[in-house]
Amino acid sequence: MKRWIGLALTLMVVLASFAGTASAASTNAAADIKVKLNGEWVIFPAPPVLLNGKTYVEFRTLFAKLGYAIDYDAATKTIKAKSDSRSIQMTPTGTTALVDGTKVPVNGEMKLLNGRTMVGVRFIATLSDKNVAWDGAKKIVSIDDKGATPAQQAEVFAVLNSLAAAEDKQDADAYVALFHSQSPMKDSVSEIVHDQFAKFHTKTDYVEMTLDSYSSSEAVVYTVEDTTRVSGTGFFPDKEYEIYYTLHREANGKWAIYLQEVDTDAVLDEDSVWAQEIQAPDADKTALNALVSAQAAALNAQDIEAYKATLVPDADGYDDDVSDTKDWVDNKDMTLKAALVRTAVVELDGDSATVLAEFRYDLNAKDGTEEDNVAFRSVAVYEMEKKDGKWLVLPGSNANELISELIEE
Repeated sequence: MKRWIGLALTLMVVLASFAGTASAASTNAAADIKVKLNGEWVIFPAPPVLLNGKTYVEFRTLFAKLGYAIDYDAATKTIKAKSDSRSIQMTPTGTTALVDGTKVPVNGEMKLLNGRTMVGVRFIATLSDKNVAWDGAKKIVSIDDKGATPAQQAEVFAVLNSLAAAEDKQDADAYVALFHSQSPMKDSVSEIVHDQFAKFHTKTDYVEMTLDSYSSSEAVVYTVEDTTRVSGTGFFPDKEYEIYYTLHREANGKWAIYLQEVDTDAVLDEDSVWAQEIQAPDADKTALNALVSAQAAALNAQDIEAYKATLVPDADGYDDDVSDTKDWVDNKDMTLKAALVRTAVVELDGDSATVLAEFRYDLNAKDGTEEDNVAFRSVAVYEMEKKDGKWLVLPGSNANELISELIEE
């Protein structure tokens, strides 16, 4: 289906380009003008038009790519565009545009060409705080975000510094308040942070902080940061993270975190992780270790029913866990063998337990091609629950890897 949709869209663009070239031959000697926004091509439903030294493009696509919501009155040809940081209103016959309520001369920056409403690409992009460059030889208009001034960068970085300060003070409300009111992750962050701060006092130190991109409405910050436990009880691995933070401006103009995406994470000290082993009752320790062994044995035997018997039934993620395991069992090219190296009970609270498990995994080609074989070690955090007196694994726990590295032999 996607292939046919893509083909239809391609044909539409080609046909529109042909029609535009035929009808604008007298005014447009450069129908092959292209536009890039932050390094990516912008595809318009009609080709850009070069007229009197200015490049005009179909208005709706340009405004949408620049982050505007559009209200277009077809009868009067009035464009009303609004983004998080700017509003623009203009008409083809108007001598001025309203930009954030202020009149700005337009000098013919909006025209009706070949039945389409077109706007001057440099004019609109510049109003949107973008840098615009023209490569006459290649006929390419390049639109790029402007770099931040030192003051603007400091304003963005201050949000993340406040985040670390709120964590150090164990002020969960202050921490969550730094997330944007429209952030899709704000509720989950609130739940996680309130729970974590109740258990642990943690501290984050920024090893690196760089501004990846900046515009008037959005900033992306890349960090390398170390998060360590200061105090508290329970299992907590100190880690180094690579994180991308996307910040948007609130209605009051202040920056706030919209998204927080962890790119990589790595345990700072593996020995300190294993050192968190607790003294569990012998019966529980034996049962928990046997459960991890039973799950590995079921995987090695390619016995899905035995594997299912190790999981908490009807728990969230049950179907996904079973499906992922079945994919390995049914793999026609490779076999996976798991060898349990060691375990450690690191948390035990009533009917809940956390177990560290180190495995050696051997991935071998079924056709005997040795160059495709690979071995790696994995340390995973298993979450267990006791149901009717029997310990079982919470689905997906064996995917909670702390360490994964190839074994060189």
